[in-house]
Amino acid sequence: MAITNLGKYLNLQITKAREFACDFQIHNALLSAGIILQVEHSTKQAGVGLIVIWLSINFIAHIIGSKNKPNKGEETLYAALLGLLLIQARSIINIEDEFGLTQYFLIAIGMATAACLTIQRWKRLLQWLGITSIPLLILYMMPQANTLLPATRALGTEITSISNALTNTLELRSYFQETVFSFLTTFGILSGRISKSLTGKIIGYSSGLSGLALCLLIDSRMAVIAPVISILIGIITCHLGALRRFSLKAKFAIISTFTALILSIIFAVVINPDMGSTSGVRFASDRGRINVAWCWANSMLAGDNRFLYGTGHNKEFIMKRCTDAKVGNFWVLEPESKAGHAHNVLAHMMGLHGLFGIISLVILACIYLKGLIYFAKAEKIFTYLPLNTAPWFEAITTTGIFMIICSTSTTFFIYNHTLQVIIGLALGMPLAKHEQIDNKKF
Repeated sequence: MAITNLGKYLNLQITKAREFACDFQIHNALLSAGIILQVEHSTKQAGVGLIVIWLSINFIAHIIGSKNKPNKGEETLYAALLGLLLIQARSIINIEDEFGLTQYFLIAIGMATAACLTIQRWKRLLQWLGITSIPLLILYMMPQANTLLPATRALGTEITSISNALTNTLELRSYFQETVFSFLTTFGILSGRISKSLTGKIIGYSSGLSGLALCLLIDSRMAVIAPVISILIGIITCHLGALRRFSLKAKFAIISTFTALILSIIFAVVINPDMGSTSGVRFASDRGRINVAWCWANSMLAGDNRFLYGTGHNKEFIMKRCTDAKVGNFWVLEPESKAGHAHNVLAHMMGLHGLFGIISLVILACIYLKGLIYFAKAEKIFTYLPLNTAPWFEAITTTGIFMIICSTSTTFFIYNHTLQVIIGLALGMPLAKHEQIDNKKF
């Protein structure tokens, strides 16, 4: 009898643990840990490895879950993608193909992962991604605390090295870590907007503020301005139906105020710091990026069929063609210095992949817009919605605007495999499964 009761008790506890893991999507902790570990070079491989494991778990779960569904083609497709991911695992984890096809492969894998998630699972994922900012901010503050609290030295060397790496602004920005933090900021605030429970909102907004603090601490103007403006535009777009309740004068006042707010943010974050600089280096830097982007885009007109398919993954031809001296960036100390990317996604794709690169971006934009339109109709966003209500359409719109802002300011998808997966997830948000939209308290 005692053994039987013990067996029932253990089964009950296992069932509860399984339900807890399913509800809170505990496996997403692998993604959060991977994002934290990839910050520092000595732990980067471990972090990327955890993200590969997380992707594999999602694919396996989707393949198993598809067995009872009539669409067997989807199960076969994800099995094939899982096989490709495992074959490419060594190259991804060891970062052996940093500038080649792997960067686009990981974006596609991220999109495929996003497409197999329901809205409810996406909400949890946004929470996990957003909350990653909190331990990152704590790790950033550790070097200062370490001088005051010797007890913190008992932490592992890996944690200490990550903490020290977070204070190296130049190194962080060389691998677009500020864009990772900016993504986490956006996801955190979105999770707060979408959550129906007070606890969820507190966690989401706290995560977003922590991410924004990281962006401010590493002194990246675009990392700060991109989430703020995209969130404002996302909110106002989803609540245009509310303007019908106001008079024409009130509508004009609201729109004018909103426009003035965005312009004020741009002035305060982007323009004013440059005007306050006596050296003018930051203005010269911005002009230099435009010069480099223009040169990279023009490289598709350099002959040898480059208009059709660009120069390929090898950047040497463009880098030699677009040195700072040749494009007119005489503000640099070394006249023969050259940029390793176009500082603009469209120009980068035009230079490396020509017309085919432009077509690929158009395809991605069409996929995104198709999903956006679908959710606009399904969630009836043009009807009146209370300001504290955030449909999935708002998350898609906000993230889309965010990526547009990032893509015009830098080539944000290169140099960082973790960021490539995050970009893929963001691009796949319009592909989320709609049938799970419900009124469950979240």
